[in-house]
Amino acid sequence: MKKFKKVLVTVALTAFVLSVSACGSDEQEDFVVSPLDAPTILGVTLDNLDSSGTLNGQFVGQTITVATRTGDFADALNEAARYFEAVTGANIVVQSFPAGTDEERIQLDLSTSRTFDVVLMPIVNMNSFAESGFLQPLQPFIDSIADPNLDLEDFIPAVLDLYGRFNGELYAFPFKPDAQVLFYRRDLFEDEQIRADFQTQTGRELTVPTTNEEMLEVARFFTRSINENSPVDYGFMSMGSFTNSRAIWMNRQGQSGATVIDENLNPALDNEGTRNALYTLVQLQNYTSSQWTELGWNEANTMFLSGQAAMMEQWPGLSAGIDGENSVVSGKVGFAVTPGGSPVLGGWSIGITSHTDEAELAYKFIEFVTSRDGEVLKIPFTMDPSRLSNFERGTIMESNPMYPVLLQSLEKGNQLVDVNVPFVSAQLNDILERETQNLMSGRQTVDETIQNMQESLQEVIQTVR
Repeated sequence: MKKFKKVLVTVALTAFVLSVSACGSDEQEDFVVSPLDAPTILGVTLDNLDSSGTLNGQFVGQTITVATRTGDFADALNEAARYFEAVTGANIVVQSFPAGTDEERIQLDLSTSRTFDVVLMPIVNMNSFAESGFLQPLQPFIDSIADPNLDLEDFIPAVLDLYGRFNGELYAFPFKPDAQVLFYRRDLFEDEQIRADFQTQTGRELTVPTTNEEMLEVARFFTRSINENSPVDYGFMSMGSFTNSRAIWMNRQGQSGATVIDENLNPALDNEGTRNALYTLVQLQNYTSSQWTELGWNEANTMFLSGQAAMMEQWPGLSAGIDGENSVVSGKVGFAVTPGGSPVLGGWSIGITSHTDEAELAYKFIEFVTSRDGEVLKIPFTMDPSRLSNFERGTIMESNPMYPVLLQSLEKGNQLVDVNVPFVSAQLNDILERETQNLMSGRQTVDETIQNMQESLQEVIQTVR
């Protein structure tokens, strides 16, 4: 697997020239733009970084502040800002906060001091911000000053709808898409002796599972406590700890199209789809670590990368460790859509604050960083594409063997891993986690779990109606 390195693409940014008009102090400064040298990233020459001529020095002397999380998000924005500043004359200040404090700090600013013009945040926060009136709808800007090649239809449809729209209105553009993926040991699935043993034991050919039933059958086969000839300890791995465990059965819901809440924001768990998803979760416990409920991101990933499991459902970030120095599975991992065919989604989007004094500049910046050419600048910073066309340009698809599956997963996903009800999402997530943990520990049955979830979710949702 080719890995992206966090390095800035070396390109020459042609200096722009500022000249002050001699006609008086009230005159606007004239901004003369010299053409940018178009960078080439992953085989794509980015020759539309002036947004089809709509960026031409009109924002000279203006400043906006963009708020986000420290790390790859801030790095990606700073890289894009270099190009944007060169063709607009604007000053882009990226203010970032460490994970764990960023969401609270940004929300506090939006409701009090109001210094941010643009925010890049997890989707569920964006929806709460829109409901609170902290964000501006984007359609007025699209109608008046948008790049004529904006092409909203180029965004992955499910991603644009889930990441950008609230109550039918567009408030944000997708920035970083995320979907759970099935990572599996390709070397084991292709091994002739293992395939023959599976055929003997099950009466069918060993294939990468696409349904919950196939997942259970394959996971059982690869669990050494059940099949002493298994080359790995566990058939299945995922994050089973509190804050993570709901994704396991939410991925399973996709097989029937069931979701946690319906379009009217009412709990929608009392159905066979959710019931079967939870039953599958209970059975998967037989094929994974006895410490499952203690496994978070680092612990679960370490077990898979050390070769202890045949399959793992995880966020795309796991791919970065597959070829790491501590990995024993380098070159041995394949990728597939999660069984059930509708993985849960996560991700980040970017919008304009309602109180900004530089609304047009703020809009053009978020349009730029999510544009067809602009979003290619972020890919070396682990920010995957949101646009259909960019998965097919140059060597982008080839640069990460997970990308074909990630694209399928983003197209198939139908719900966010965070329950998307403004103001109470965190409380609702905690309810799902608490009841999932109670089920996994054996303290309650599937039917009791569904009833408790349904009643508790409804009680909290009623507080914000």
